[in-house]
Amino acid sequence: MLRFQNYLFVLLKLFAASCLAGMIVMVFGNVVLRYAFNSGITVSEELSSWGLTWMTYTAGLIALKEHGHLGFDAVLTRFPPMVQRILLAIAHVLMIGMMWLFLDGSWQQTVINLGNMAPASGISLGALYGVGIVFSVIAILVLLGDLYCIVTGQLSHTLASEAEEALAEAQRHRLDDTH
Repeated sequence: MLRFQNYLFVLLKLFAASCLAGMIVMVFGNVVLRYAFNSGITVSEELSSWGLTWMTYTAGLIALKEHGHLGFDAVLTRFPPMVQRILLAIAHVLMIGMMWLFLDGSWQQTVINLGNMAPASGISLGALYGVGIVFSVIAILVLLGDLYCIVTGQLSHTLASEAEEALAEAQRHRLDDTH
Protein backbone atom coordinates (compact mmCIF):
# COMPACT_ATOMS: atom_id res chain seq x y z
CA MET A 1 0.00 0.00 0.00
CA LEU A 2 2.86 2.37 0.83
CA ARG A 3 4.39 1.70 -2.59
CA PHE A 4 1.09 2.61 -4.28
CA GLN A 5 0.86 5.78 -2.20
CA ASN A 6 4.41 6.80 -3.14
CA TYR A 7 3.66 6.10 -6.81
CA LEU A 8 0.44 8.14 -6.61
CA PHE A 9 2.23 11.13 -5.11
CA VAL A 10 5.00 10.97 -7.71
CA LEU A 11 2.26 11.11 -10.35
CA LEU A 12 0.61 14.03 -8.53
CA LYS A 13 3.92 15.92 -8.48
CA LEU A 14 4.37 15.29 -12.20
CA PHE A 15 0.80 16.39 -12.85
CA ALA A 16 1.28 19.62 -10.86
CA ALA A 17 4.51 20.33 -12.74
CA SER A 18 2.74 19.63 -16.05
CA CYS A 19 -0.06 22.03 -15.12
CA LEU A 20 2.52 24.71 -14.31
CA ALA A 21 4.43 24.13 -17.53
CA GLY A 22 1.22 24.18 -19.55
CA MET A 23 0.11 27.41 -17.92
CA ILE A 24 3.46 29.06 -18.65
CA VAL A 25 3.39 28.00 -22.29
CA MET A 26 -0.23 29.06 -22.81
CA VAL A 27 0.06 32.43 -21.08
CA PHE A 28 3.45 33.31 -22.61
CA GLY A 29 2.29 32.16 -26.03
CA ASN A 30 -0.84 34.25 -25.75
CA VAL A 31 1.15 37.33 -24.69
CA VAL A 32 3.49 36.92 -27.66
CA LEU A 33 0.57 36.43 -30.04
CA ARG A 34 -1.24 39.51 -28.71
CA TYR A 35 1.76 41.83 -28.90
CA ALA A 36 3.43 40.49 -32.04
CA PHE A 37 0.44 39.50 -34.16
CA ASN A 38 -2.49 41.33 -32.53
CA SER A 39 -4.31 38.03 -31.99
CA GLY A 40 -4.54 35.34 -29.35
CA ILE A 41 -5.85 31.92 -28.53
CA THR A 42 -9.05 32.31 -26.53
CA VAL A 43 -9.00 28.80 -25.11
CA SER A 44 -5.54 29.34 -23.57
CA GLU A 45 -6.91 31.76 -20.96
CA GLU A 46 -9.58 29.31 -19.91
CA LEU A 47 -7.31 26.27 -19.84
CA SER A 48 -4.56 28.10 -17.95
CA SER A 49 -7.02 29.08 -15.22
CA TRP A 50 -8.16 25.45 -15.05
CA GLY A 51 -4.51 24.39 -14.84
CA LEU A 52 -4.00 26.81 -11.95
CA THR A 53 -6.99 25.33 -10.13
CA TRP A 54 -5.88 21.73 -10.63
CA MET A 55 -2.26 22.56 -9.78
CA THR A 56 -3.28 24.34 -6.56
CA TYR A 57 -5.34 21.41 -5.33
CA THR A 58 -2.68 18.91 -6.36
CA ALA A 59 0.06 20.88 -4.60
CA GLY A 60 -2.17 21.07 -1.52
CA LEU A 61 -2.37 17.28 -1.47
CA ILE A 62 1.39 16.98 -1.79
CA ALA A 63 1.88 19.42 1.08
CA LEU A 64 -0.66 17.51 3.17
CA LYS A 65 1.14 14.23 2.57
CA GLU A 66 4.56 15.71 3.35
CA HIS A 67 3.26 17.68 6.36
CA GLY A 68 4.31 20.85 4.61
CA HIS A 69 1.45 23.11 5.66
CA LEU A 70 2.03 25.79 8.23
CA GLY A 71 0.86 24.91 11.70
CA PHE A 72 0.33 26.81 14.90
CA ASP A 73 1.84 24.65 17.58
CA ALA A 74 2.99 27.18 20.20
CA VAL A 75 0.32 25.99 22.65
CA LEU A 76 0.42 22.33 21.65
CA THR A 77 4.15 21.95 22.29
CA ARG A 78 3.65 22.91 25.93
CA PHE A 79 1.75 19.69 26.56
CA PRO A 80 3.24 16.27 27.23
CA PRO A 81 3.52 13.91 24.23
CA MET A 82 0.38 11.90 25.13
CA VAL A 83 -1.78 15.04 25.29
CA GLN A 84 -0.24 16.19 22.02
CA ARG A 85 -1.25 12.90 20.43
CA ILE A 86 -4.81 13.22 21.73
CA LEU A 87 -5.11 16.79 20.47
CA LEU A 88 -3.58 15.84 17.11
CA ALA A 89 -6.07 12.96 16.83
CA ILE A 90 -8.96 15.35 17.53
CA ALA A 91 -7.60 17.80 14.94
CA HIS A 92 -7.35 15.00 12.36
CA VAL A 93 -10.91 13.86 13.03
CA LEU A 94 -12.09 17.46 12.53
CA MET A 95 -10.09 17.76 9.29
CA ILE A 96 -11.55 14.50 8.02
CA GLY A 97 -15.02 15.87 8.81
CA MET A 98 -14.27 19.06 6.88
CA MET A 99 -12.97 17.08 3.95
CA TRP A 100 -16.18 15.02 3.99
CA LEU A 101 -18.21 18.24 3.76
CA PHE A 102 -15.93 19.46 0.96
CA LEU A 103 -16.39 16.15 -0.85
CA ASP A 104 -20.17 16.41 -0.56
CA GLY A 105 -20.20 19.98 -1.87
CA SER A 106 -17.78 19.14 -4.69
CA TRP A 107 -19.90 16.18 -5.70
CA GLN A 108 -23.03 18.35 -5.81
CA GLN A 109 -21.29 21.07 -7.86
CA THR A 110 -19.83 18.52 -10.26
CA VAL A 111 -23.22 16.90 -10.86
CA ILE A 112 -24.90 20.30 -11.32
CA ASN A 113 -22.27 21.45 -13.82
CA LEU A 114 -21.85 18.26 -15.87
CA GLY A 115 -24.20 19.62 -18.54
CA ASN A 116 -22.72 23.13 -18.52
CA MET A 117 -19.93 23.70 -21.00
CA ALA A 118 -17.05 26.13 -20.69
CA PRO A 119 -17.48 29.00 -23.14
CA ALA A 120 -14.12 28.82 -24.95
CA SER A 121 -13.22 25.13 -24.89
CA GLY A 122 -16.63 23.49 -24.75
CA ILE A 123 -15.39 21.13 -22.00
CA SER A 124 -17.88 20.21 -19.30
CA LEU A 125 -17.52 22.37 -16.20
CA GLY A 126 -17.86 19.13 -14.25
CA ALA A 127 -14.17 18.59 -15.06
CA LEU A 128 -13.32 21.82 -13.25
CA TYR A 129 -15.44 21.07 -10.19
CA GLY A 130 -14.34 17.43 -10.18
CA VAL A 131 -10.97 18.48 -8.76
CA GLY A 132 -12.70 18.91 -5.41
CA ILE A 133 -13.77 15.28 -5.46
CA VAL A 134 -10.26 14.04 -6.26
CA PHE A 135 -8.76 16.35 -3.64
CA SER A 136 -11.22 15.36 -0.92
CA VAL A 137 -10.94 11.61 -1.43
CA ILE A 138 -7.13 11.62 -1.44
CA ALA A 139 -6.98 14.08 1.48
CA ILE A 140 -9.32 11.88 3.55
CA LEU A 141 -7.15 8.84 2.85
CA VAL A 142 -3.96 10.72 3.82
CA LEU A 143 -5.58 12.07 6.98
CA LEU A 144 -6.88 8.61 7.91
CA GLY A 145 -3.37 7.21 7.50
CA ASP A 146 -1.92 9.97 9.68
CA LEU A 147 -4.68 9.44 12.25
CA TYR A 148 -3.88 5.73 12.36
CA CYS A 149 -0.21 6.54 12.99
CA ILE A 150 -1.13 9.00 15.73
CA VAL A 151 -3.53 6.61 17.49
CA THR A 152 -1.24 3.58 17.28
CA GLY A 153 1.82 5.52 18.40
CA GLN A 154 3.65 5.04 15.11
CA LEU A 155 4.09 8.77 14.83
CA SER A 156 7.78 9.23 14.14
CA HIS A 157 8.06 12.39 16.20
CA THR A 158 6.03 14.72 18.36
CA LEU A 159 5.52 18.38 17.70
CA ALA A 160 7.83 19.20 20.60
CA SER A 161 10.66 17.20 19.03
CA GLU A 162 10.00 18.88 15.68
CA ALA A 163 10.25 22.30 17.33
CA GLU A 164 13.41 21.23 19.15
CA GLU A 165 14.91 19.99 15.85
CA ALA A 166 14.16 23.34 14.21
CA LEU A 167 15.72 25.26 17.11
CA ALA A 168 18.81 23.03 17.03
CA GLU A 169 19.14 23.57 13.29
CA ALA A 170 18.86 27.34 13.74
CA GLN A 171 21.50 27.17 16.47
CA ARG A 172 23.84 25.19 14.18
CA HIS A 173 23.41 27.79 11.43
CA ARG A 174 24.10 30.57 13.90
CA LEU A 175 27.29 28.83 15.02
CA ASP A 176 28.36 28.24 11.41
CA ASP A 177 27.85 31.92 10.61
CA THR A 178 30.04 33.08 13.49
CA HIS A 179 33.00 30.87 12.50
